[in-house]
Amino acid sequence: MNPSRNTIFSTCIACIACIAAPSFINGQILIYDYSEAMFFNEQAAVSGLEAPGYGRGAAMVDLDNDGLLDIIVTTAGSPDGFFRQKNNGTFELMNSSWSVPVTQDESWGVIAADFDNDGDKDIYFSNGGFSGAEVNVMLRNDLNTSGKFTDISASSGACGLVVANFGGSAFDYDNDGDLDIFLSSSKGYNGTVRPPCELYRNDGNMQFTNTAPAAGITHQGDFRNCGVADYDHDGYMDVIVGNFDSFNILYHNNGDGTFTNQALAAGVQDPYRSFGATFEDFNNDGWPDLFIPKYEFTGARASSVFINNKDGTFRDISAFARMSSQGDMGHNTGDINADGFPDILIGTGHPYWERKDLVKAMFPVRYSDAMSSRNAAAYLGLDAIGDSRSHGYALGDIDNDGDVDVYNNNGGPSQISSSWGYNALYLAQGNTSNWMKMSLEGVISNRDAIGARVRVETNNGRDIWRYPASGKGFCNTDSPILHFGLGKTATRANIAEISWPSGLVQTYVNLPTRDQHDIIETGISFSGNPAVGGQVTVKATGPRNGRVELLYSSVLVYNPDPVNHVVHRLGGTPFYLGPTSLDAQGRANITFNIPNDPSLSGNSLFLQAVVIDVLYPNRIAVKTNAVELAIP
Repeated sequence: MNPSRNTIFSTCIACIACIAAPSFINGQILIYDYSEAMFFNEQAAVSGLEAPGYGRGAAMVDLDNDGLLDIIVTTAGSPDGFFRQKNNGTFELMNSSWSVPVTQDESWGVIAADFDNDGDKDIYFSNGGFSGAEVNVMLRNDLNTSGKFTDISASSGACGLVVANFGGSAFDYDNDGDLDIFLSSSKGYNGTVRPPCELYRNDGNMQFTNTAPAAGITHQGDFRNCGVADYDHDGYMDVIVGNFDSFNILYHNNGDGTFTNQALAAGVQDPYRSFGATFEDFNNDGWPDLFIPKYEFTGARASSVFINNKDGTFRDISAFARMSSQGDMGHNTGDINADGFPDILIGTGHPYWERKDLVKAMFPVRYSDAMSSRNAAAYLGLDAIGDSRSHGYALGDIDNDGDVDVYNNNGGPSQISSSWGYNALYLAQGNTSNWMKMSLEGVISNRDAIGARVRVETNNGRDIWRYPASGKGFCNTDSPILHFGLGKTATRANIAEISWPSGLVQTYVNLPTRDQHDIIETGISFSGNPAVGGQVTVKATGPRNGRVELLYSSVLVYNPDPVNHVVHRLGGTPFYLGPTSLDAQGRANITFNIPNDPSLSGNSLFLQAVVIDVLYPNRIAVKTNAVELAIP
């Protein structure tokens, strides 16, 4: 075992200066006043997470719903590892106890997502990669009923093709409330056929249909990893796919079940050596940007960063952002120093030699929406294991102390026995930055809330945006608990706003920081045609078996209430309609009788609801969005 693996990295004044001191690029000063170094302590060995092998992607999720994050380690050519976190912060291998099937396949990525919307994470392994065509594996999480995982690969319809898959992502491409699967395909190391990617529509009850040909997912390539986001804000999630030997693909979701490649029009074809593509909002403007890692060792092509122009196009800022060429293979993005700006983690997982990993700590540039970076891995302790063949990074607050921790999966080809490696668990040691965490639960939207857009507005005028995802970077699954680093100068969060995939918008005022908030999709909409003396149906959504109190008024206002953490949207003297119970699915239909008052003709009534989680009465009561009934 590497003797340096458990070194605690002490604070170094020179290192802080390298990260936190201002510098200039092209005459523009970098803004570092939000940022402070975050040092990491490598603890894999003492935690039971070294998991030596031929590592690929990784997942950091709570598998058994005990409130603690667990780890899944994919291992090419060997059984994957399911590690449960115990109360003392150590981990135990649960493959046998949880009846995880013993497979010797070439796992390359792991998607952990609630595909059946039952409240726990199911598992999908993308297999093959460089190693050649294989069948993927899907496991249904039945820990809450039978105490085991059930292999449904053969019956699911999502694992029938024999293809080399590098990675994949879960997303609700048809906005029907359950998660579908996109898979990036490759020709493998010795293959000759350049296959198209795959798309599996979730039909419910863990049944999937391959809709790729009908959806226009037909472009052939030697693809690597992929990412999903609604890059143009049209309400439908899109897909970016990195292509190794030709142009990248940007599948724009047309909203009718089909996709169109817009990579050329969007300016992100970025040809050759792409080892993936990851959406990330680097500059916190609410529009997803792109990181495209390059598997390039000659220095000819640096990895790429693209900023979203908010008009369906992107611009390349790679040189300005100080991107470099180092043979990217493993990769992920996330805010590891709690300054609010996502950073880039890069693993140089070459099959035949080891190298040190990189971290690009991202910083904003004054008078611009561009970003720059500093190499930070050595300063922060994130290359403590030395040279490696790094692939997967899974991010999340695994020790629940308010900081983002990093699990790193290492190892080379299973065909080269000497290329196996130890994994690393980097625990963040904390800094003075403020923070907030949110756990989202969809009701109308998919339960994992993938596709939601979450904005936190700080009291020093910043917006911090986060987006739930599953299957990110080198097909990793980060903790689903969103982490908002607020920087070292923000003392509170003025507004927190969740835009759900369903279209509902949920707003909180002055939520406490340095805390986690469990948020359930809550809001109202209506159906029917408003008329004097008529009726409409108000559709209420919220906590399962919760209580809804509906109010209405002819006056619309916007009055933030920092004491009760809500926004009052009804002025005058609102009329109270009494309570209604939500059902076990968190839904209710309420008949609203519009008063038979001729003076309402040509005017509007506005409705808002107070929704209370009766099972958890200490949670903040939600005042919903307002809906307008325009009466002819």
